[in-house]
Amino acid sequence: MVGWIAAETWQSPRYSVVTNTISDMQAATAPHVWFPITCFAIGGLGSFGFVIFGLRPATAAAARVGISGIWALALSVLALGNSFPLIPCQLSDRACSAHHQLHSVGGMTDAIVASLAFLVLVFTPKALWPRLQLLPKWRSFAPIARIAALACPFAFVVLCAASLTNTDEGLAERVLVTVCALWLAALAMRHLAIARSKPDVTRAVAPGDWLERSPD
Repeated sequence: MVGWIAAETWQSPRYSVVTNTISDMQAATAPHVWFPITCFAIGGLGSFGFVIFGLRPATAAAARVGISGIWALALSVLALGNSFPLIPCQLSDRACSAHHQLHSVGGMTDAIVASLAFLVLVFTPKALWPRLQLLPKWRSFAPIARIAALACPFAFVVLCAASLTNTDEGLAERVLVTVCALWLAALAMRHLAIARSKPDVTRAVAPGDWLERSPD
């Protein structure tokens, strides 16, 4: 997020954060295009690594319950970190248009991959909760999971509406990205807090089961 916010400062005067998407800063004609591309690649790979090598083993006591949510989260953030093939031009360029973008390999790939990745990502709060709620230390995470399960899909619907009406698409996309980033950040912070705390359970339990606690 810091990367694309920084990249906004050196776009052309015709570029607007309200009407132009984040992807436009990764177009072939964008200034210093390597910077947002690198930031998205690092973000995608880093988030994938956190989910697969951090969150997945940390919730292994839940066995196979909700494991599809883990992989959905990991693959969706990995897909969003990809910027290739490049979109041929920015909409803020005088010779560029939405038609020109979409009728190119880069523009069509970005539209399809980003849309599908976001569609999967916004439903991961609901998909992951059955797994997390089996782990006693994650049960206090319920309010955040419920908020994310509503906020993420709602932000996606707002983006779809903005895209169809060609109204403030850039702003709607930034709201969606921010909401999804907050969801990932909340997972990471909770995971770190649990990792640093003393273990107080010996196994995951289903709702209603007796909690088997350690002596401390």
